[in-house]
Amino acid sequence: MKRLIFLLCFLIFVVSAHPALAMYNRFTTAQSLNQGQMESGISAGYGDDGDYDYKYFYLYPYFRYGLGYLIEIEGKVGVITVDKRVGSDDIGILGGVELKYQIIKETKNIPIDIAVAGGYTGHIINLQSLNDFNFAALVSKTFDVNKFKITPYGGPEITYTSGSYVSEGKADIFGILGASFAFTDSLALAAELKLGTDWATGVNLKIRF
Repeated sequence: MKRLIFLLCFLIFVVSAHPALAMYNRFTTAQSLNQGQMESGISAGYGDDGDYDYKYFYLYPYFRYGLGYLIEIEGKVGVITVDKRVGSDDIGILGGVELKYQIIKETKNIPIDIAVAGGYTGHIINLQSLNDFNFAALVSKTFDVNKFKITPYGGPEITYTSGSYVSEGKADIFGILGASFAFTDSLALAAELKLGTDWATGVNLKIRF
């Protein structure tokens, strides 16, 4: 376990030295929803991208569904505002989909959850396109603290961004650090930070049913 934590911290340290487009926070642990279980919520965040020379704010509601076999799917629709250092600011719409598969489920012998997740988010900003493809490996561990459950999570993520809204397409790697705070079995709050030369941070409120 100590070696795994050290490796995770090392990966985040390495990727933080690489220029990164931290488009969106994931707000998901390595745990998967049960088959037929549903989750909905709202996510908001702020980021600063030096490569494309802009700051941005996003807000979107989402819906997540457990497909069974430790697989879940998520869909989202929302808005993004872009504060460019040169030129006028822009506002656009976004829509995306994500799949997550839990590779390892926590047991007495394996005290962590491990998952992989990948997704696509498309945007229309100022009548121009922006495409964000991403893939992440996630590790998380749940702790019972009094009546609450706290689940820290993290891992490396790869993104590729392209479209007519940006000057050129680029691929980046950076690290995720976050935590989910479950007040009840159905209500939780998450906070997350993406680390790199650029960064993004945000919060998420979710309800499971």
